[in-house]
Amino acid sequence: MKNVERIVNSQIAPVGTFTVRRALPDQGQRSIGPWVFLDHFGPFRVTPGKDGVGAHPHAGIETVTYLLSGRNHHRDSAGHEGIVGPGGAQWMTSGRGIVHAEAPLAENEAEMTMHGIQLWTSLPRAMKMMPPRYQRIEATAIPEVKIDGGAVRIVAGTFRDQTGPANVLMPLLLWHVSLEAAGRFEADVPSGFELGAYVIDGEAGIGDGKSATAGQLVVYDPADGRVVITNTGAGRLDVMLLGGTPAEGPLVFHGPFVMNSVEQVRYAERAYMSGNMGSLA
Repeated sequence: MKNVERIVNSQIAPVGTFTVRRALPDQGQRSIGPWVFLDHFGPFRVTPGKDGVGAHPHAGIETVTYLLSGRNHHRDSAGHEGIVGPGGAQWMTSGRGIVHAEAPLAENEAEMTMHGIQLWTSLPRAMKMMPPRYQRIEATAIPEVKIDGGAVRIVAGTFRDQTGPANVLMPLLLWHVSLEAAGRFEADVPSGFELGAYVIDGEAGIGDGKSATAGQLVVYDPADGRVVITNTGAGRLDVMLLGGTPAEGPLVFHGPFVMNSVEQVRYAERAYMSGNMGSLA
């Protein structure tokens, strides 16, 4: 079994018209594989036409919004637009720079409750300045594998004989694991992968008598091994597994930009301020 290196407690942070639990980056953990950012938003009730995150830039990263409930509308300055519902994902590659906005778009009472995870990857050095792109991933496109007492949805990467629909630019995985009471998940992690497990809801047994609860990010030792997670609570357990080969550094964080140098960050700032990233009405 893989050993647990540390457990990160998420912190409350403001985003747009709501607050989130931010688990990554943390003071002692800047990345897990290529993943450099994790926000857990909701569940909260939305006000249509008011809530959401307005137009803002990104460069050097990919943004991934995975919905647990609600309905999400994405649009960006490269002309991409998409709407996904529960179980779907918005996967945007910012590359050299893009402006985007996301907002809830509820059509019924069930969709009035927004709940989900937003993550960022840092792009490989050779791809920091690539053209922007966008992937709209419908819930029905994400394969689900039944396991002992639960299921695994594979957004990206491969679990058993199923591969997620995300067209990825580096070796990585993103799996949503759901376990009923006493359920158990185990999997071999690809050699060379860093791995984390964010507890969305419930109580997770993570080995060696340790446990993690909602809002905590488990960081595993990078040594090769098998990850085992059990549901030690009375209700359902939901965990987001994220990992991959280490991010190519150095990593320079500056607001919505994650680059490999200060010069790249300054380029992104100039591109945004001059309008070269485009704009949104």
